[in-house]
Formats: sequence, structure tokens, C-alpha cells
Amino acid sequence: MLESLLVLLVSLVATVSAWPDGAPCVHAAFESMNPLEAVEHQGGLQLSTPPYEIAVDQKCYWRNQPIGLTLQGHNESIWFKGFVIQPFKWNNDQLGERFGQLVRLDDNGSWQQQCFRYQVSATHSHDEKKKHIKMWWKVDDEVDTVQFVATVVKHQTQFWVKSVRSRPLPPCRLNRDGFPNYQAPAPSVPPQVKQFKMETFRVFDSIVRRRPFN
Repeated sequence: MLESLLVLLVSLVATVSAWPDGAPCVHAAFESMNPLEAVEHQGGLQLSTPPYEIAVDQKCYWRNQPIGLTLQGHNESIWFKGFVIQPFKWNNDQLGERFGQLVRLDDNGSWQQQCFRYQVSATHSHDEKKKHIKMWWKVDDEVDTVQFVATVVKHQTQFWVKSVRSRPLPPCRLNRDGFPNYQAPAPSVPPQVKQFKMETFRVFDSIVRRRPFN
């Protein structure tokens, strides 16, 4: 009996920390976009050129007009299971703050907001294989150039952290041609994460799961 309970406990912990239902709304995971916040992802960081891209429907954007973007492989044989994608202010490959809103204009339930309060970080809603995910982005001003940046997880021990980038999109009133010759920077080692943050999430999550609903 005790052995069975231990097996069940280990399975539950693995399920929480591997994030099969999307990256959690935890500050560390939101900021880093790094699966290494979960112990089970150790050893999976890839520094090769990612086989994925973020295709955008237009060269520039107008305020309050949604722009379509698609996370996909370089060809139809390439798939992924998990992802986080966020819109950043861009300045010559220097990423600023997140801005705008990621929105859904279709009935695709394969993605969700990582934190519903902010709507600037989308993540997967299940861990089935995916070949492409489409969403839309909009903003109510026309000041900054935006770049969509993604972490993509093929499986638990193979992922690229903030290495999948769209071409930058400027406001159309400033530049209607966009950046057609843009080349994304090579993948680099992300800042080291602090594992205790994920441990804290596990403890909190387990307490919440044990509490009865009123």
C-alpha cells in the first residue's frame, strides 16, 4: 500500500512540474520562459538553430487591428508539444517590456493565456503533438516595434528557450516595409534558474489541490 502511494505521489509531482497543461502562472516561469524551472526538464536545453519559426501575416501593424502569427515547424514533418510565446518591444535585438494583447479569433483550443490577468503570454493547453498554432496580437497605440519570442518544447528533454523569434513588426505609420532581411540571433544560454521557485509552486499547488471546494 505504501509503495503504491509513493508511486502515485511521484506521478503527481512529475505531472505538475512537466507542465503538460501549459506553463504555470508563476512569476519565475512567466519571466524566464524557461522549462528548466521544472526539475524534469533538466538536460534538455538546445543551443542549435531551432527548427521552428513564428510567421507573421503582415510587415507592420496598425493600432487596434489584430495581426495573425503562427508558430510552426520549418516543414510539415516537424512537430512540438509545448510552448510559451510573448510579444516584446524590440530595439535592435534588445528586448524591452511586453506589450499589447494576444487574442483568439478562432475556436482553436490548443493554446491558452499563461496568466489571464495580463494576456501577454500564451502557452499550450495540452501536451499532444502540434504542427502549428495560430493566434492574434493587437495593441492600442503605434509607438514601438514588436517582436514575438517563443520557447518551444519538442519533448521533456529537448527544448529551445526564447530562441524562436518572428521578424520585428514596426508601426505602419513609421515603416510599412518592415524588416524583410532580419536574421534572428543565435541561441544562447539563458540565465540560471533557481529551482526552489518551482519547489515552492509544487508545495502550494499540492495544498490547493487538497482543499475542498466550498
